[in-house]
Amino acid sequence: MRMVVIGLALLAAGCGGPKTTDDPAAQNVIDATSKGVPAKVAAGTCNDKPDWVPIFKEAKIISCTSGDGAVTGKRSGTVIYTDFGSPSSVLAWSKQQAIAQGLSLSIEDGKSFSAAQGDTRTLKVTAESGTAVTNVTVNWGAAN
Repeated sequence: MRMVVIGLALLAAGCGGPKTTDDPAAQNVIDATSKGVPAKVAAGTCNDKPDWVPIFKEAKIISCTSGDGAVTGKRSGTVIYTDFGSPSSVLAWSKQQAIAQGLSLSIEDGKSFSAAQGDTRTLKVTAESGTAVTNVTVNWGAAN
């Protein structure tokens, strides 16, 4: 009987069934792999994110990807996260971090800003109100 219960739990997890862990990142991976997304992609870590890419204080990382561009010869990535800070506070803090890291602000529209250090580093941060949280997308690029 115990093997049947374990088997059913695994089957339910593989079908996007009930919550199987208290770790939200692990649950996201379980849910994504049940839909055919490779675990490595679903688990996306921010290990390859440069130190100069700002992530607000209590961010919950949703997705973190990066890779080398064959055409541009640059490395780039995207970090998507949520935070309880307001969009304006996330953007203000992120701008301060970008300037402190030697980037110059170029475009601002109230929901996002872009910054760069010549052709060496680029950054765009977008923050918008979501349901009870702020949704943030950070795009970055760096010369190899």
